[in-house]
Amino acid sequence: GPQLWTRNRIALLIVGYLVGLGGMILIKGIYLSPDRYFVILLVPALVLGVGKGYVRDFLPLIIGIFIYEELRGVAHILNPEPYYMPHLKFDEIIFFGNNLTIVLQDLLWTGQVVWYDQVLGLLNRAHFIVPPTLLFLIWLENRALYYRALLTILGCSMLGAVIFLIYPAAPPWAASQIGLLPEMTKIGYAQADASPIKASKSLIESLMLPNPYAAVPSLHTAYSTLVAIFALSWHRRFGYVMCIYPLAMYFCIVYFADHYVSDILVGIAVALFAWWAAGRLIARPGRIHRLAGPFPPPIASARFGSTTT
Repeated sequence: GPQLWTRNRIALLIVGYLVGLGGMILIKGIYLSPDRYFVILLVPALVLGVGKGYVRDFLPLIIGIFIYEELRGVAHILNPEPYYMPHLKFDEIIFFGNNLTIVLQDLLWTGQVVWYDQVLGLLNRAHFIVPPTLLFLIWLENRALYYRALLTILGCSMLGAVIFLIYPAAPPWAASQIGLLPEMTKIGYAQADASPIKASKSLIESLMLPNPYAAVPSLHTAYSTLVAIFALSWHRRFGYVMCIYPLAMYFCIVYFADHYVSDILVGIAVALFAWWAAGRLIARPGRIHRLAGPFPPPIASARFGSTTT
């Protein structure tokens, strides 16, 4: 068939993205929430001439993330007292009486934010940035895979909210505050305080209900694991490279005192289950089976950049 990723289309995609990203940072600052990022990705979609399809297919993702954030807060209201010991003890058992967060902070935390803390802080904030960016690229080429990924992300999020209600779990920093663990630093907060660029609240953040714990499952783990799965399903060689991303995220959230290793294991399990369930759901006969495609690639219908000259 005709070449999908022409040089002109790639150039328009990159320019549109940089314009959207730069404009949002200029207006709202460097913190990029899901609702803001939806607008950022709209710019390259409009530049390519596929804006209508983008809004149709990505608006459910943004609405779903907003619903998840609200349910996450409702879970804390309904069951506000967290569990401290089961996941803490699990980590002590698998690490022979040690806590990995304490080990990593003893090795790496200097008492002040250094360059690798800044890098890991940016990685931590990419939690809501990398998945939609990858989904946008997948959507341009393979809508059927995008729909399965969309159902997976939303299913994973909703399942996480249910578990937050059933088993509200305190992260390592919270256990440290009540003396169950030695003193540790919330490095993510320290990194944000040390940054010269301050974030402003987005629409979603100003409306969502807070949940200070929500440690099990780790959705930083689940989303980053799904990034690798989506990438492997899209282009295998690219997926091998993207496997580095979840590994780096696992390290970051433990070092930052946000999660135990047990939280990560549950997050991986939730991600794998959501991916499997989405595939089974789409494969079943019925209306949702229409999401299995086949669909023409949106990038093929782009009005601009269809030739290399």
